[in-house]
Amino acid sequence: MRSKADQLVNAWIEGDLSPEDEEALRTLLTEDPAAREACYDLMLLDQLLGEREDARGAFAPGSLTARPKQKSSPFGKVAAAVAALAAVVTAGFWIANRPAPAGNLVASPPITASADSRITIAQRENRDRWSPGELLRLERGTAAIQLGKGVLAHFEGPAAIELVNTQGDIRLFDGRGSFQVTPGGRTFKVEAPGGEIRGTDGQFICQILPDQAALVEVNSGSVELRPHGSNGTTKISSGEAIRLEGDGTLTPTARPFIPFRSGLPEELALFRDDFESPEGTLLSEHTPELGEKWQVLEETKTPTVIKMGLDTSGGARRLLAPLAPHDPGGTGSVYVFSFLLRPPVWTYDKVQRMDGFESIAIVDPEGNEIFSLVAEAMNTHRWQLRGGGVISPPTPVCALWDHQLTVCYGMDGRVTMHDGGTAQAPVIASIWLKHPAPVKGLLVSNRTGGDLAFRKIGTSLLKAPVTRAE
Repeated sequence: MRSKADQLVNAWIEGDLSPEDEEALRTLLTEDPAAREACYDLMLLDQLLGEREDARGAFAPGSLTARPKQKSSPFGKVAAAVAALAAVVTAGFWIANRPAPAGNLVASPPITASADSRITIAQRENRDRWSPGELLRLERGTAAIQLGKGVLAHFEGPAAIELVNTQGDIRLFDGRGSFQVTPGGRTFKVEAPGGEIRGTDGQFICQILPDQAALVEVNSGSVELRPHGSNGTTKISSGEAIRLEGDGTLTPTARPFIPFRSGLPEELALFRDDFESPEGTLLSEHTPELGEKWQVLEETKTPTVIKMGLDTSGGARRLLAPLAPHDPGGTGSVYVFSFLLRPPVWTYDKVQRMDGFESIAIVDPEGNEIFSLVAEAMNTHRWQLRGGGVISPPTPVCALWDHQLTVCYGMDGRVTMHDGGTAQAPVIASIWLKHPAPVKGLLVSNRTGGDLAFRKIGTSLLKAPVTRAE
């Protein structure tokens, strides 16, 4: 027997939802994170069965009931439900960023993070509480954490950190941390695979290497190392570095000059458009709130007109949104793109036209594509990442829904797509690029029945300030 959820989704696909059932489906999509993917899987099955009917004249026994040909595509009917689900994701992010209660700062260290960061604590996406014994995973980005009185730490993802006690001592399993210890305070302890690092003043860095050795570098003050299995200690002073092997062996090393992070990356806004031009304004005449004027590189049929949004319905287009001029910085820089999308005006042809295609390409100063977000009718318009000769599997998120996407592109070549309005939202696709390049702009394109519609588009660049002890 089919579940109530399957019945609702199939009724929606067939265009037979009553107002009561439509409200039930909206609630289902809002409260069940797996419902969207299941919903789209049924849509895909329905579409494939429709193709088989066209080819063979009938469905196989036991298949879904055919949808009447006269009925139009139902994509727009659950826009409110998808919007509600996006609101839940966004609300979860703001809860995660809520400051910890004033009386609980030691037990739950306050955490602030860069715009490209994604953090889970004991597999929770809410980061307002971090208790001893719980593992914090910084999947990407930078996090600043007050580890008890007098100790400020900055971690760079990917990293894995366990809180040891309510005083703020930690175990560092993976990644890199920069630690500023105020003189005169407590002894701060970092436990690495091969031993313990103790600091009472100054700045030091600890990086866990792939072979589980800990590379320790001191910029100011001094630290003590206590290898596992040894009762002795070794002192390292300013300007010195050492490898603490996983078996507790100490290996002297030349100072590697690991960048010491003393703050979160500076965020530079490069593009922002909410399309608030008077109705009827041509896109070629529209200037975004931030960034350079839109360029219409190709357009057929009806010219693109601003109606409190950008909608490609009506013909194939190639529309370029140039970013504000900027210095891209080095390999530590990260571009963050945000898209608030809505269903396009033309949805009636989306199930029938199997050659539809939508794309948001990120292009370099020469106009070459660095990578792109693509959606194809053959994959039921679900988003994918494409670049560097690879393409990610289709995500559960449909380009024709009312939804938010965040994309982080690091100059180290890592690209992640997040289902929500921030990088804290779940990662639904990722790729690595061998040849990352600075970004010139965003190229929106569609063809053969594919369409995109935007409410807002934004882009920022994170440039991390790095300081070194002289």
